[in-house]
Amino acid sequence: MYRAPRKRPEFPELMRCAALSALAALGLLQGTPALAGSATAGSIMSKQAAIAIATSSMPAGNSVSRVQCTTMVRDLSARYRCTVWWSPAAGEGDG
Repeated sequence: MYRAPRKRPEFPELMRCAALSALAALGLLQGTPALAGSATAGSIMSKQAAIAIATSSMPAGNSVSRVQCTTMVRDLSARYRCTVWWSPAAGEGDG
């Protein structure tokens, strides 16, 4: 006996628009550049590892002025995201 293939149910237009908007917003957030004088990095190992990765982006001679870390726990696994701010070396930018 022949059965005609079923049509996939159409996704309501409003839901499709909401899904696309959410994906676009997520893409914009992921592509946000770091502010000058700061770097953000993530690690699944430790906060110290995330700080070390972010600090590796700091120009030579600058010093760390602030560190802020966030711990995210999902499925019994922790992820760390840390932002490191730095101050320019003394005498830098004096013209």
